[in-house]
Amino acid sequence: MKIFKGSFFEIGKQQGEIYRQNGLDLTSIKVNKEIVSKQLDIYKKHYPQVLEEIEGIAVGGNFDKEKLLHIYLAVEIVGFANRFKMPLSCTIFGIKNSKGTFVGRNLDWLPITEKVMEPYKREAEGCYKILAVSDMFIGSPSDVDNKFLLYDAIDVINEKGLFVGITFAYGNTWSYGLSWKELTRIIGERCATVDEALNIFKKIPVSVPKNFFIADKQGNMVVVEHNSDKYKVVYPKDNILIQTNHYIDSELSNIDRVLIETPVHNTYIRYYETLQKINMVKDKFQLSDVIKILGNPNFYVCQNHEIRTIWTLALDMQKPEYKLYTDVVGSQKEQDLIV
Repeated sequence: MKIFKGSFFEIGKQQGEIYRQNGLDLTSIKVNKEIVSKQLDIYKKHYPQVLEEIEGIAVGGNFDKEKLLHIYLAVEIVGFANRFKMPLSCTIFGIKNSKGTFVGRNLDWLPITEKVMEPYKREAEGCYKILAVSDMFIGSPSDVDNKFLLYDAIDVINEKGLFVGITFAYGNTWSYGLSWKELTRIIGERCATVDEALNIFKKIPVSVPKNFFIADKQGNMVVVEHNSDKYKVVYPKDNILIQTNHYIDSELSNIDRVLIETPVHNTYIRYYETLQKINMVKDKFQLSDVIKILGNPNFYVCQNHEIRTIWTLALDMQKPEYKLYTDVVGSQKEQDLIV
């Protein structure tokens, strides 16, 4: 497992060297100067360390800095509308009982992601150590062929026992703000508890809709449903919390485009199937039950179509004990994760 250490600039330089060795080619990147300019103001205010890291990537890989700024600051906004053409999905749940607090997570994405996904560690100066799981930023199969593979942070666990993971949201607006990739990382770098993480959302704008599932070592858990211009916090009901790809909050559900844009979406099926399976073993639920629910190819929640379940996380938040499953619809390889 790769470990990136040092200042943000040094970590960026380490990554840039890897990207150069991989053959990353930015020739075709066209910079949207207007978006980059407005995003720069936000990043300078809320997360200037990212700009230091981008500088390091440019130096380490001998890349065009302006094109890197476009990729990290503008690409998510530019691609916002196009993302609705695919039935993007993921499932995260949490349950608390007398045995502890358990979190299960399926990352569902393009099947080719299995070939490039990677867990890695960051030990940035002045920050909590984090372990992140990355889909390497791929947006299409061609990104793998073109070596367009960058370390993002879809799932993060830090040394304080805080977890944050995202699912796609079908909200209706975008705004200037941090990418969800940077926000998950900020939470991991700066927060030890759910309450501390919620304070981040009060201060920092987010560019496009996403759902953030957050749980801590004390057994607390919430979902932050974000629509860029507003967000709502969803709390567990009867010690169970589930997030797929539709908004649970009543106000946000009024602007949810999931069924309008993607009427074949299975977000509701996965939500209620997960709830059903949890309720069948609710009081006796333990860590091994996560993969039984999320890794069963006969269940809707385990994807194996245009979108496939790439990895499953099974987390015992209070022990703590963390497991990563890959090749989920195949042999289900299990790996223990240690931050």
